[in-house]
Amino acid sequence: MADCGIEAMKTRGVRISGWLLPALLVACATDRSPPAVSTGTVTAQMRSGSNELRTYQVMDWIAPDDRTLIVNSVDRSLYRASFKSPCTGLRLVDTIAFVVQTPPQIEKYAGIVLPDGKRCAFSSIARLETAAAHGKDGATDNP
Repeated sequence: MADCGIEAMKTRGVRISGWLLPALLVACATDRSPPAVSTGTVTAQMRSGSNELRTYQVMDWIAPDDRTLIVNSVDRSLYRASFKSPCTGLRLVDTIAFVVQTPPQIEKYAGIVLPDGKRCAFSSIARLETAAAHGKDGATDNP
């Protein structure tokens, strides 16, 4: 009879380890890395067109959707920033904070932070070519 108790304990131990081991492996494999927008300094929340934006080389910004941010720099260059994933709520806010490096260069910004604390990482920032800078034949309008 003593043998039956030992066999039952072995079987029970195998069953427990059958679900416990995979659960532990999943817990260990879970990515616990910091948010993607962790590199750089987070600015204060700023409205589009505010004087504080100039400190960070930005004149104003507009969000046509939750995947795109258009930034107008102090030198009047336009930039399109795309996000790694949709920045839900971006279209609805009137302030954002930028994640910047020193010295501030728009092309190197890592992302933004919404007023509720949600961080949105840029996947790319590209300078946009504007048609106003070129004439009909492709030459610049400036002498």
